[in-house]
Amino acid sequence: MAILSKIRERTVFLIVIIALALFAFVLTDLFKNGGFSSDKATSSVGVIGDEEIGREEFAAEVENIVQQSQGRVSTLQAANQAWENNLRRTLLKQEFESLGLEVGADQITDAMSQQLVGDPRFSNDAGFFDEAKLKQFIAELKITSPQQYQQWVNFEQSMEVNAKSQLYFNMVKAGVQTTLLEGKQIYHQENDNLTFEFVKVPFDKGEEVEVTKSDIQNYINVHKERFQQDAKRNLEYVYFEETPSEEDNSFVLDEVTKLTTDEKVEQSEGLSNFNTTDNVQEFIAVHSETPYNDNYTFEYNMKGEFALAILELDVNDVYGPYYENESYKISKLVERTQKADSVKTSHILVTYNGSRVDASVTRTKEEAKVLADSLTDVVRRNSDKFAELAGEFSSDRQSAENGGQLNWITYGALVPEFNDYVFDEAKVNSYGLVETDFGFHVIYLEDRTSLKDALKVATVTKRVEPSEKTLNELYRSSSKFELSAKDNDFRKEADSTGLTVKPVNGINKLDESIPGVGRQRSIVKWAFEGETKTGDIKSFDTGSGYIVARVTKISKKGLQSTEEASAIVTPILRKQKQAEQIKSQIEGQDLNAVASLFGVNKQKASSVNISNPFIPGGGTEPKIVGAAFAMSVNDISKPLQGKTGVYVIKLLEKNGAQALPSYRAVAKEETEKRTRSLLNPRTSPIIEALKNSKEIEDNRHLVY
Repeated sequence: MAILSKIRERTVFLIVIIALALFAFVLTDLFKNGGFSSDKATSSVGVIGDEEIGREEFAAEVENIVQQSQGRVSTLQAANQAWENNLRRTLLKQEFESLGLEVGADQITDAMSQQLVGDPRFSNDAGFFDEAKLKQFIAELKITSPQQYQQWVNFEQSMEVNAKSQLYFNMVKAGVQTTLLEGKQIYHQENDNLTFEFVKVPFDKGEEVEVTKSDIQNYINVHKERFQQDAKRNLEYVYFEETPSEEDNSFVLDEVTKLTTDEKVEQSEGLSNFNTTDNVQEFIAVHSETPYNDNYTFEYNMKGEFALAILELDVNDVYGPYYENESYKISKLVERTQKADSVKTSHILVTYNGSRVDASVTRTKEEAKVLADSLTDVVRRNSDKFAELAGEFSSDRQSAENGGQLNWITYGALVPEFNDYVFDEAKVNSYGLVETDFGFHVIYLEDRTSLKDALKVATVTKRVEPSEKTLNELYRSSSKFELSAKDNDFRKEADSTGLTVKPVNGINKLDESIPGVGRQRSIVKWAFEGETKTGDIKSFDTGSGYIVARVTKISKKGLQSTEEASAIVTPILRKQKQAEQIKSQIEGQDLNAVASLFGVNKQKASSVNISNPFIPGGGTEPKIVGAAFAMSVNDISKPLQGKTGVYVIKLLEKNGAQALPSYRAVAKEETEKRTRSLLNPRTSPIIEALKNSKEIEDNRHLVY
């Protein structure tokens, strides 16, 4: 009671303490997630120019893409697709607004008509788009279904964007028309040609040179646009994969072996010896992880390492246990026979209300049976009627368009009732009626292939999987390694326990996969979290094991460091320095002297043009060929640095192409080429140019 009394006396003081503690907790979480500025990142997926991409609307678009793909794309892939859609849409809209681009109602209607053409709701009796029907449809929709009307408004807005896009790109196309002067230049670049002698001194003929960090940094500073990079991470990891132990393997093998040796019979559980059981279907239902297959298999289709051994069995003999596809199996030969492996057949499918084909059919099952019986009687009396009746009555529209023909069908490809009838029961050139879940089939069997050896095999399968004991041990091992690696050297700990360390370099913030282990988005997100530092280690449950990962390098967005750019810049600078050395040694010398000095051959290039600046023995060298076109015949060039060495050339011939009466055709072809490039939806430089003109903030990695 004394304690309670003291608490009551200090109520206000306690309230203040609790409030401060809560406030501190909120501040800690706030700073942990990026401070007050993170509100925008959590409420939007990104910002394009001055326009936010709302998180809820974006998520709905992502979900729609995932559903439409029917699981073929992951959530992150859908998010990337949605982002590109939003980026293109928003950039174009902002560009339209800055240009003051407007379209009238007629242009929007024209855009709609292209989308709605052929829809009977908006077509007249002649099948053409009818604007009056469109207006009537919209008016009725506005009254009867406000939700669908809003969807229609969204459709109209998208059509307005389409109309503006068409106008915008037409303006762009008009701006890239090739002039006749350009056509003339292009013609001569493709057809004027040169013949020249040359000597090429490869860079490696020069002395060894040193490329310093200062040289690399200076090059980066001069070419900053080439060395901008996105944020990247380097990782290394070890993988503890869920695999069965030897104990797990032995346990499953013993279990399968018992099924061929156990003499105990417990009929209540359906247990018996596989060798002696008289009901293999029930036995497999109880003991096997794969169901019984009651179909025949043709001997020529028996595949696999153990196929020959199974083929040599006598009926009721058992083979196994044997290991195949990560499972132990035992197989029993149930039956041998001979069967046709294909039939040529046709059918008329008569469905009814509730069958699995055509939901629009209203006839009852009884009515369908009467109709099917009637059609069977008709075709038996007059086979010429089959194709006509199939076109009129069959609900299998694909075959109905071909007179009901299914053509050649292999054994087992049809539903069981249909399959059994055409392969076992029916006579060739006969008609019959079969009922399946799809309805009633009026069937004509036209032909069968010759009989082939077939057999029926019953197989018990038990997959070898990690036991709970194995999984627990795996978890303990991964946890022990994680703790040891945090206290000691990651690689040394891996080596001491026989684990393989796998490096992964250059991971981007929106990557989804880790080489060697597939989709592991959680690892990538962790590597890019604000609190994750170089050297940090964390364990991840992959669903098929555990990955212990370590961040080895953090590269921030911006200009590359000298170390990061070294692999690209060092060869460039080495060539430049070697080229200067070589130039200083051959300045003012003729081709023969240069060839003699460096032990290379004088060569000749013929019919070289600017459009295809290929030099035999030198490769593609646009700078060298361009310099040659600026020379006069018999001139000898100064030493010129090319892609693969230093050149000295002597121009022998300059052949100008015969002038054309008109360069209109050349100009037209070039215009079409430019237009195709500009309007390519995937690689259009227009969209890239719009991207570069805007400040774009991309927060996808914080959400997905």
